[in-house]
Amino acid sequence: MRKLALFLLIALFVFAQSGCAADSPADPEPVPDAGGGTAEGYTPLVPESNQDEIDREIVKQLQENHYNKVKLDDAFSEKFFNAYLEELDGTRGVFLQEDIERLRDKYAHALDDELKEGQTRAAFDIYNTYQKRRIQIDQWALARIEQGIESLNLDDDESFDVDRENAPWPATAAEREALWTQQLENQVINLKLNELDTAEIEKRLTQRYSNELKQLRQTEPMDAFSAYMDAYTHSYDPHTDYFSPRRSEDFNIDMNLQLQGIGAELRSKNGYAELVRLIPGGPAAKSGKLKPTDRIIAVGQGKEGEFTDVVGMRLDETVQLIRGEKGSTVRLQISPADNSQTRTVTLVRDKIELKDQAARKQIIELERDGQQVEVGLITLPSFYNGTAKDVKQLIEELKKNDELAGIVLDLRNNGGGALGEAMKLTGLFMNSVPAVQIRDADGNVQVLGDRNDGPVYDGPLAIMVNRLSASASEIVAGALQDYGRAIVLGGQTFGKGTVQTLMPLSEGQIKLTQAKFYRVTGESTQDRGVTPDITFPAAVDPTKIGESALPNALPWDRIKPTTFPYSDEIAQLMDTLERGHRMRVEDDPDYQYRVNRIHLARQQTEKTRVSLNLEERRAEQEALKQQSLELANKHREATGKTPFEDYAAFEESEEGDSPQEEELGARPGADPDEIDAYQTESARVLLDLVEAFIRDKQAGAA
Repeated sequence: MRKLALFLLIALFVFAQSGCAADSPADPEPVPDAGGGTAEGYTPLVPESNQDEIDREIVKQLQENHYNKVKLDDAFSEKFFNAYLEELDGTRGVFLQEDIERLRDKYAHALDDELKEGQTRAAFDIYNTYQKRRIQIDQWALARIEQGIESLNLDDDESFDVDRENAPWPATAAEREALWTQQLENQVINLKLNELDTAEIEKRLTQRYSNELKQLRQTEPMDAFSAYMDAYTHSYDPHTDYFSPRRSEDFNIDMNLQLQGIGAELRSKNGYAELVRLIPGGPAAKSGKLKPTDRIIAVGQGKEGEFTDVVGMRLDETVQLIRGEKGSTVRLQISPADNSQTRTVTLVRDKIELKDQAARKQIIELERDGQQVEVGLITLPSFYNGTAKDVKQLIEELKKNDELAGIVLDLRNNGGGALGEAMKLTGLFMNSVPAVQIRDADGNVQVLGDRNDGPVYDGPLAIMVNRLSASASEIVAGALQDYGRAIVLGGQTFGKGTVQTLMPLSEGQIKLTQAKFYRVTGESTQDRGVTPDITFPAAVDPTKIGESALPNALPWDRIKPTTFPYSDEIAQLMDTLERGHRMRVEDDPDYQYRVNRIHLARQQTEKTRVSLNLEERRAEQEALKQQSLELANKHREATGKTPFEDYAAFEESEEGDSPQEEELGARPGADPDEIDAYQTESARVLLDLVEAFIRDKQAGAA
């Protein structure tokens, strides 16, 4: 009997061990070659021992604390599955159609169960498939470049689809090679248009694909796990993120601004280091040469250092190349998102100081009915600790001017910051009233405002906003608009109306959305942002930048309004103000120049296909230069200036910056105190408002 019991125990132990081995991370799912050849250096990744526990922690945090109450079911599983494919292969050029079918059959409706159980089988199976396919592509590309780029056909009538978000995946490895041949031809044309010779182009492209191969062969289990968790958290909303220990360190460095650099937030997208945000006061923002969605393709150290291609490089490695000692020079080669000509931007690294982000004041001098009129301008790049105190001091200084006709508060490009400062800022212009409502995941609503003894300034007020005005700046603009206290001018704001918090994990941390902002009217700022009373043409395409352009953004909604005093004086005058604005800008050369340049830039951005004929692309580039030069010279003639002799002279001038660059940052070479066309028109609209008030009062008195 003892022998039988011992035998059964041994058999049970062996069965258990063999059963574990079948599902063990040590036995990853095999990935077929699928006609792509052997992937040299490919080693399938397996999960680390603690990742199942981290998985369960993240699921628990999101299920219990996220604002968006998501049910983990088959519908969510399919959404998550598609998000993971998008995270890995957003341009649909790596996976083959047979990969998609195989993985969809296995996991499209299984990810919800895997999340609940802390399993990561799907995470690594899908990632390993991507890794192997990408190695196959890069090996092929390097072999193709070794044959010589002159063997590529750059004089046929082919075109390349630069927007493949909804394109089908290649059916076969041969079809994928044809797609990547077009990709390679497009890359060569871009570099040739940047005046690089054949040897340098081959060197740069070899470096690019070698970087990618190196990265792929050094990929760690945490890379696969992080990509999987990114797709999972972003399926809730775009501002919820998992930070591995390494990413947590980088996040904390960015938040504290402790390292010298260029002052820009980057993300990895489709192999590129893409600019997400420029930090006010940093070298990138001050240069006026960079904008969100720009892609960094190479980094050079010093004024003459050799460029290192960073396409396909790990984001943290790219960041290390960009960071450096204060006062040192770094050169970035930039590929705009609209696939226009690559350009080089030279920046001097610096530590971002509070004074660089501080509010500042200017005076806009206008001629009105034969008289000089002065309007105060306060520019506020961000909401930092001490914002309200600084702005109060600026208002007090402006009020000393007896001729002051009003104040324009410029919140363009202000990405937000300290909410308490936003409340205090609103209180500078109003009595003690509610400014914002915050609703948490349980439906509890908190009303915030500023307690004060009355406004510091109660005169005519205009607020300027644009697509990069977000969060706290949207709250201020929305509150002053809702009360009828100020007229809002510019472009629709970003629409970032959610509140995030950091939660610790056993390893790393999670940033999750816990609440939403609502205006005093009960309408959310989420997704829709703040719509200006009078709209100025925007250089930024709202379909590409803004909350509504982000996948899985929480929807706009409304709650019960809070009690608030409202004046409809501005609303009643809007027809008059709109009419005056339209009539005036038709004959304003500065305003029309800006609008025409925006229109030209939008035409380029909207292109989804590019020619793969080198001479045709050169001709398009020359035509674009000529159009830009003609617009500039038409403007110079209208303003009494000497026209530029050629495009080179135009490009070297401060007018050579794109309209996006003018809107998103200071213009290099220009006077930092120069008033732009939109600020001038905002002051004029404000004067229209003042005059309309006076007429109404006089009519009422009569």
